Amino acid sequence: MQQCPLFGWLAPLHNRAGATLQQLGSRIGLCTEPGFRAGADFLDLLVSVGCLAREGDGLGALYRNSEVANRYLVRGQPEYCGGILALNSDRSFPMFGYLPHALQHGEVPPEAFQRVPDILSTFGSDVGAAEFFAEGMTGASLGNFRLLAERFPFSRFASVGDLGGSAGCLACCVATRHLHMAATTYDLPPVHAAAERYVRSQGCEGRVQVVDYDFFSPDPVPAGHDVLTYGMVLHDWGLDKKILLLRKAYAALPPGGALIAIDHLVDDERRSSPIQLGMSLTMLLEFGRENAFDYSYKEFCEWARQVGFTSFELLCLVGTAKAAVAYK
Repeated sequence: MQQCPLFGWLAPLHNRAGATLQQLGSRIGLCTEPGFRAGADFLDLLVSVGCLAREGDGLGALYRNSEVANRYLVRGQPEYCGGILALNSDRSFPMFGYLPHALQHGEVPPEAFQRVPDILSTFGSDVGAAEFFAEGMTGASLGNFRLLAERFPFSRFASVGDLGGSAGCLACCVATRHLHMAATTYDLPPVHAAAERYVRSQGCEGRVQVVDYDFFSPDPVPAGHDVLTYGMVLHDWGLDKKILLLRKAYAALPPGGALIAIDHLVDDERRSSPIQLGMSLTMLLEFGRENAFDYSYKEFCEWARQVGFTSFELLCLVGTAKAAVAYK
């Protein structure tokens, strides 16, 4: 995705005829040698899955972005989601080569992080890598956060704080749909600039605040919010840190406040969750010794009740994603 900027180059041609295989080959580096079919196979694969449209056949065929691709796969578009594809290509797929070792030895081998940088180090110091990861998280979560803004009763609340908010996608979704809500996105300093850019791109400047905060620091979660969110955060950690994050959120909320955890929740019986359990193994590989895992709604309720929450609710989002809600 990063190395083949096909959709971005085709975007200006969207309302025109398009481009031929030869034109695309010279522009983005596809091999177009006589007898080599893979370039055409690649483009027609994208036609088959609805990412490109094609007029004509053979060497004179003209390709352009489909409506879906122009909306979601062109960097700079408000609804761009391609970051998660690039992130999976660069990080998640290579890491799965180390899954047998992790399953046999209980940890990811050190050489894995020579190929794919440790995610904790990435967020701690490497601004470029952290911004790349944040763009991936926006791509993975935009649809879920929009549905959350639609389905959770934010009209009953005044302020949302998104902990581990990455580029600020969740805060912007809530602020855009609920004009009365104050919104703040919290994350580590390396993603601060990316979050400010995203907030501006969504027209939320002045309404969504970007604040540096490490939720594992001794400092309490900033007060003043009656809704706190962990969007694709709890599954990054082992049990002890999951409970710590729940406990810190509980302490920061007023009576009647709500904590929302968005993740791909495993079914309670662990019999019908192939995507969720695949995600769980991905988290194991990404976070190494953290022993990270995805969890069920039943487990979430048990942990949240343990730290003081008293009532719970489950909201369905996109596909296997759910919002587990705990009220204080």
